[in-house]
Amino acid sequence: MSKTVIKFENVSKKYNLGYINLSVFRDYASKIVNHITGTPNSLSSKSEDFYALKNISFEVKQGEAIGIVGPNGAGKSTILKLLANTIEPTSGKIITDGKISALIELGAGFHHELTGRENIYLYGSIMGLKRKEIHERFDSIVAFAELEQFIDTPIKHYSSGMYARLGFAVAIHVEPDILLIDEVLAVGDMTFRKKCYERLHEILSREHISIIFVSHDIYRVQALCKKAIFLDKGCIRKIGYTPEVLSSYYNEMNKSMLLKESKLQEKRWGTGEIRITNVYLADSAGESTDTFEVGSSIVITTEYYAAKKINNPDFRFIIQTIDGIEIICVSSVNSGTIIDFIEEKGTVQCLLESIPLRQNAYFITVGISSPDGQIDYDVWPNAARFMITLSQDKEKYSLPVNDYGLIHWPSKIHHQPEHL
Repeated sequence: MSKTVIKFENVSKKYNLGYINLSVFRDYASKIVNHITGTPNSLSSKSEDFYALKNISFEVKQGEAIGIVGPNGAGKSTILKLLANTIEPTSGKIITDGKISALIELGAGFHHELTGRENIYLYGSIMGLKRKEIHERFDSIVAFAELEQFIDTPIKHYSSGMYARLGFAVAIHVEPDILLIDEVLAVGDMTFRKKCYERLHEILSREHISIIFVSHDIYRVQALCKKAIFLDKGCIRKIGYTPEVLSSYYNEMNKSMLLKESKLQEKRWGTGEIRITNVYLADSAGESTDTFEVGSSIVITTEYYAAKKINNPDFRFIIQTIDGIEIICVSSVNSGTIIDFIEEKGTVQCLLESIPLRQNAYFITVGISSPDGQIDYDVWPNAARFMITLSQDKEKYSLPVNDYGLIHWPSKIHHQPEHL
């Protein structure tokens, strides 16, 4: 059984949000004088306790990758800072076993006046490596970061992407027992991010390095981590198997989106020659619903009004994740459905059969444009929303532990062994 390398026991982190009601500099000077002379101040001061974390407990085993998800201000980065010993807990106990390398802020652990070369040696020495050990890994670090041309340049001249590349390269080459990663990889280019995530998977395959991964990219969390923590307002809402935790996170985000739905729907654009008047969803039997199982069919009905005759309109239906990733886009033109013209009121239906979306919340954007896409008559972002839930047909749409991605594609794999 793997040993425990991180243990949080009823950990809390409290900040004091103090402020003084000072309107002019004269009042501020008067307060200082009164403090020195012992005279009571008439100026009001207030303070308020804020808990970034409140009585949280969890464990991380050796070789385990745990993703931490949650809205902004949930306390995710606070956990990493506590583990990196840049701040201390207000109460509770934190136990760690092993060398910790942290990639939680751009430039953290680096000296901006020093060159990339000097910072590699500085960071390595801080992590307990001997100069010979750093020298042996130096070329590999520079090559991974792709900074050969700039390695002797002071890093204060580096771009944010160069910071991220150097920071990640050094962090993984010091061979830590525990690796902490925040959102800093988001600033790198696509090719480098891909290389970083491939290296993280390689690290996990060694089964002795533990990773704490904080990200708003829930798809990366699902691909990298088998276990996750849903953090909200400093408290653990759910901890366990990643798909189950992300499902709880999706549901909460969906509720939050519903509160903002009216504002989202206000952002429409187009010439106004055609107006989408209503969008609603139904299942294949025609029953109105906004909840569908994995692999079921969805019927999108769009009602419209055209103030004048419009020839050859193209109706578009775009399905997006709640964080804006467009997954599916279908249109009447591309599907081969020719609508000669529309005038006054009418209805268009779009049938999406056996939709392979995963358990999550989704939005549908509906648009009507000219066939060449040059003119938008009306575009209604987030016109409808729906949830995908796990299918009851486990044989057809089962989701194994190591299955991840944006969609679930039913498949069959055949093996033909060679008999000697």
